[in-house]
Amino acid sequence: MNLLIFFGAIVLVLIIVIIIVFNLPQFGKLPDYKLNEKIINSKQFYNKTFHNLYLSGKMKLNGKKLIKLFKSFVKSKAEKRPPKQIVLCSANQIWKEENLKKGNFITWFGHSSIMLDINGTRILIDPVFGKYASPFRGAVKRFNNSIHFSDDDFFKFGKIDAVIISHDHFDHLDYYTIKKIKNSVSEFFVPLGVGNHLLRWGIDRNKIKELDWWEDTKFKNLELVCTPSQHFGGRNPFRQNSTLWCSWVIRTGDLNLFFSGDSGYFKGFKEIGKKYGPFNLAMLECGQYNELWHEIHMMPEETAWAGIDLDAELILPIHNSVFSLSVHNWDEPLKRLYAVTENKSVEIIKILQGDSFEL
Repeated sequence: MNLLIFFGAIVLVLIIVIIIVFNLPQFGKLPDYKLNEKIINSKQFYNKTFHNLYLSGKMKLNGKKLIKLFKSFVKSKAEKRPPKQIVLCSANQIWKEENLKKGNFITWFGHSSIMLDINGTRILIDPVFGKYASPFRGAVKRFNNSIHFSDDDFFKFGKIDAVIISHDHFDHLDYYTIKKIKNSVSEFFVPLGVGNHLLRWGIDRNKIKELDWWEDTKFKNLELVCTPSQHFGGRNPFRQNSTLWCSWVIRTGDLNLFFSGDSGYFKGFKEIGKKYGPFNLAMLECGQYNELWHEIHMMPEETAWAGIDLDAELILPIHNSVFSLSVHNWDEPLKRLYAVTENKSVEIIKILQGDSFEL
């Protein structure tokens, strides 16, 4: 009897700890589906979760996959982090200039963090400027020699017209970064359900616009379209697919851009290309892949095919060079992409983190 009480007490303590941990602010807040008509009416939302267009349960990690995954991480001899002498970030850091450039400039901060300066409008996409792509300090640490931000750096952005988020995973929606920039941002554009995280973090509801797949909106001189990707959402591991994930089309009079977010290679790229292409630039995921989760993260060769499907003139490979979230070498994604696109019709943009280029 005493033994039962002891184990019961341990279980109770564990449950309490789990509840406390997953109620920390960095985990955000689950959407209240009953109060959000757009979620209830979404074609992607049924059985209390969001679903992919062409994927039905294939991405779930069953027992066999989990064992393989554990073994692959334990046995891996890959060089997951770059040597200290490798330079990953630019010394130029043109983005620190206070005045917006006149013209169309793209700045890549590594991984999937992008800044667009389009004819005087400044937009950040998936900004993650903290040292960790995780809710906890010490886990999923940024590469030592990649660009990261001091508190002073955030003031050098000046006014930020909009922030666009592709999904709510910790390497794309960073609590630390959002808290630092939120008072400088005019509007946030996010897929369905993600707005609740921002509300919990003190952002005014009137500054948040949630969109479903294929829904478009106007912002200043731009058209923003929330388009499908093949991935999953949710910051709480016990409530996966509680929020929607997406890619984005960003259009202005003389410029057409595509941002993939995270995605496996799927038919949607051709559909988006037919509907909204051709694109001047496609910012496409290239990194953190593995055969065990191939359905939700592209291989580098598929990044090239996605660019072709989208009818993109240029590809900026993202989702690499900052965090190690898989078992491949840290520099393998770009090497494989460069090799496969050598004789293809698309051109790859090659820049260091913190650098800008003009379209």
